[in-house]
Amino acid sequence: MSTIIMSACWPLQGMSPTQKAVLISLADNASDEGVCWPSINTIGIRTCLSERAVRGALRWLEEAGVLVSNQRYGRSTWYTITPAGYAPGTKCPPAPDAPSPRQEVPDTPAAAAPRTVKEPSIEPSPLVDGDDSLKISKPKCDPQAIVDLFNKTLPGLPQVAMLTKDRKSKISARWNESDVHQDLDFWADFFALVGESEFLTGKGEGRNGGKPFRATFDWLIAPSNFVKVVEGNYNA
Repeated sequence: MSTIIMSACWPLQGMSPTQKAVLISLADNASDEGVCWPSINTIGIRTCLSERAVRGALRWLEEAGVLVSNQRYGRSTWYTITPAGYAPGTKCPPAPDAPSPRQEVPDTPAAAAPRTVKEPSIEPSPLVDGDDSLKISKPKCDPQAIVDLFNKTLPGLPQVAMLTKDRKSKISARWNESDVHQDLDFWADFFALVGESEFLTGKGEGRNGGKPFRATFDWLIAPSNFVKVVEGNYNA
């Protein structure tokens, strides 16, 4: 999560609760540059919104100038959040259920009789025993499913025959690094991105006339290599 993007999005007004919820969900996944790539399903789970509501909110946010969507190799969408470009009403009407802008009201003389003001409680309501409806569970990592995706998507690379303890640990580490990674659609896109790289698939020229490099599963899930692949460094 980028505190820079999040702090820039929270004060924005003129949008509906649904649109604000989707924007904050994106900001929670964004880098300091405002880049993120959660799936529609992931956003829906995080915001408790339907797919239709999420798509409608994304479309409105893009028209309002606070979001730019881009197709990633025709398979998935990644977003760039641009709080500075937010201009509701320029290309799109203000959200119908957005709260009205706050107006300054002149101070009124104090009444003769004192009034008792009850301060709202900021203490969260305790959960009722046995009520799991408010508990948020994270998607469980399935290392075998990810290995199967690799073997199916990249048959030209060395196949994974054994799911060792070390591999399980590294897969789980990458899975837990971001909510975006906790979706098999992300891993399908990740391996598809590898397959489109001539360097990673051994289709390029080797150094000094040697054999070309071919990525292995273990190489791909190493922390630094994983980030470089996700950022498209090998698909230029």
